[in-house]
Amino acid sequence: MTTQTDGQETINIEEAGERAASYFGEGYHCAEAVVAAFFESLGDDPTEAVAHATPFGGGFGKSFDDACGVLSGSMIAIGHVCGRRQRGDSWDRPAEFGAAIRQLFIDRHDTSNCGILRERFGEEQQMAECRKLVREGTVALLKMYREGNSPE
Repeated sequence: MTTQTDGQETINIEEAGERAASYFGEGYHCAEAVVAAFFESLGDDPTEAVAHATPFGGGFGKSFDDACGVLSGSMIAIGHVCGRRQRGDSWDRPAEFGAAIRQLFIDRHDTSNCGILRERFGEEQQMAECRKLVREGTVALLKMYREGNSPE
């Protein structure tokens, strides 16, 4: 369901997940797709945030190692909604929110490493499985954020 808030379109959680998966299939990589769908779900323009997410696809810098881009995109989204705005402000809430989404991901997949995930999926299924990760990661992030389960 799509709704209007202050003249801006917002989308529900499941629709955001589907949109992220679609973006992944249409040319955005994992981190970009999560960020784009998250920002749109808030009614915000994702253009600049997608640019910030670009180096985080395929692990870090397309290394296919390090953190999964779904998590990197999630961290960018978390910074947008609860990151510090001034030096000296507490960064406890965004750090706790980031740790919670990371732990949820690891609990579900036993790792946060892009290369390990891709190897597990196998070459034939990588795109399809990564697309599922993008969808489910976006949904989990938005649920945690909207349902107040993010650390406050």
